[in-house]
Amino acid sequence: MKKGYFDHFHERILSLNDSKFFAGIIMILLNIGSKFITLRFSKSQEAYLKLILSRQLLIFSIAWMGTRDIYMALTITAIFVILADFVLNEESKFCILPDKFKDFYKVLDANNDGILTDDEINNSIKILEKAKEMNGKQKTLNAYEKFHNLKN
Repeated sequence: MKKGYFDHFHERILSLNDSKFFAGIIMILLNIGSKFITLRFSKSQEAYLKLILSRQLLIFSIAWMGTRDIYMALTITAIFVILADFVLNEESKFCILPDKFKDFYKVLDANNDGILTDDEINNSIKILEKAKEMNGKQKTLNAYEKFHNLKN
């Protein structure tokens, strides 16, 4: 029986899964993808390669090194991209994160350096405790006013 194009393609993919040479190439891609390489690209080309293409290649390389299966690595890469770029990205219209979590990190980061220090976390905890205390005092005051109004 004559094999179709996809059967032949599938056999080639399976041979790549067992290839030490392909594993070496993927390791090189992994090393290149994890570091910034200065090449003579325009600023827009650098941005595209750095932000779009290199991330997917890096994820694919890591997934393939872990699974040694191209199909599985492609699936893992696709799932990661969908989750990172759409489902868990607060700037995406497909984001499923609750609104209270979207700006939580920005509120905690007092100096906008992108790093939460222990001091920033402790200050945030103090602010939340103070807000809780003030809320409790306000509830007590409201209850007192209701009681006072009932009395009169």
